[in-house]
This record gives sequence, C-alpha cells and structure tokens, in this order.
Amino acid sequence: MNFNFPPSRSIKLVALLLMVSLATVFLTEPAFSLCADPPEDGNWVNTDPNTRGITKINLRFVCQDQILNGELYPPGPPWYMHIWGKCHPNDCDWGEVGAREVNTSTRDFIYTVYRQGFATRYVYASMSIYRPGQLWVYIWTDFADPNRPDYEMHNWFRLQ
Repeated sequence: MNFNFPPSRSIKLVALLLMVSLATVFLTEPAFSLCADPPEDGNWVNTDPNTRGITKINLRFVCQDQILNGELYPPGPPWYMHIWGKCHPNDCDWGEVGAREVNTSTRDFIYTVYRQGFATRYVYASMSIYRPGQLWVYIWTDFADPNRPDYEMHNWFRLQ
C-alpha cells in the first residue's frame, strides 16, 4: 500500500492527529478509586471487658480497584483479619490471615478460617443489625479431637 498524500493533506492529517492527542490528554478526567472505606475496617475491642473469648480484632481492607495483567491489583485477598483471644497474663495472638466477603440473601460477612492444629475456627464478622456501630463476630470452633465437643460463640465489638 502506498500512503503518499499531497503535502497540504499530510499537514492537515498531522495537525488533526496532534489535536486529537492533545484533546485526549487535556480533556479526560482523572481516574478515582472505586473503593470506599468499609465500616468494618479498623481496630475493634470486645464490648464485654470480662470476656473469656476474643478480646480484640483488627480488620484491614485492601482496595483492589485496578487490573494488572488480568488480575486484581494489589494481589492477595481483599481483607485481612487479626484476632487476639483471652489468655493470662497477655492475650493470645492468633495472627493475621487473609479473608474475603461472603454474601447471603440478607447480609454480607467478612469470612476467614484459622487452622490452629488442635482446632479449625470459622470466623464471620459483620456490622451488627441490632447494635448500630458495633461489629458482630460469630466463631464456630471445630476441634480435631473427636472426643472434645465443638462449640460456637458470638460477641459484639466497638471501634477502638
């Protein structure tokens, strides 16, 4: 193919391409993050100071509103959960694990699993529908020892 244009037409074509390029640069709006700060994000303490269960929870949200090489960015889970349980003299640190959102027909939960060897704990956290501004946490503990009975607990937490 031969793309030889007359000189006046070539200048017009170059000028048009330059104007389109400049308009694209200067007239486009800046990109904004699509993530809002979820109410669950933060450091939470048990509303019961005498609890024998979970004393505090840290929920950390990671905004993944970009795509890089076909994958969400930054990589990893959208949530991280860090739990401390009641121990003496200091609380037991369960560590931080990745978490994800689970949607039901009535509400959304942040869900994760703690595998602790002696037990597997399934943790669900959601803003309380009965106590505004508080976080409701449900934990099902499944013991590895079949002779030890499994149990459930739920607690409410307030932002620290």
